[in-house]
Amino acid sequence: MTPEQAASYRTGLIALAREEIDDAEPVLAALAEELPEDADVQAFLAATWFAQGRIEEALETMSLALTLGPERFAPNIKAGELDLRLGDLDAAQLHFQQALRVAAHGSRDAAAARTLLGETRRRAGRSIARHASFPRWRRPAIIQRPVRGLLTTPVEDGGIIE
Repeated sequence: MTPEQAASYRTGLIALAREEIDDAEPVLAALAEELPEDADVQAFLAATWFAQGRIEEALETMSLALTLGPERFAPNIKAGELDLRLGDLDAAQLHFQQALRVAAHGSRDAAAARTLLGETRRRAGRSIARHASFPRWRRPAIIQRPVRGLLTTPVEDGGIIE
């Protein structure tokens, strides 16, 4: 990455951080064309397109970013954020765990990944998919077990002897 490209990259990231999506998109799109093998640029471009509502393009670009840099922090943290927003908590958790693995211990990146991983686990704990189970079957009052000490053998006339 040349110094001009690095400056452009910083400009795009600052605009993205300020949620100035319309300013970040052309900068990151131009960089992605210049640097098609840069996983971080692809990941931030995917996040920008996702914020613009271009979901299909964002998912394709994120897939490319993860292919280019499966062991990089930015593609994993951004993929986790997209998965979290789309409701795929299991995939989000895997991406955040990978981001945490590759982040330097004690860094801001590690803190961000740890925070997002915790949020994902909290949401997963409250998820209906985690709580769904078969209902417990309770015996109706008619079929209750007999009280101990009572003989429950029917007599020929159909009564019960006590």
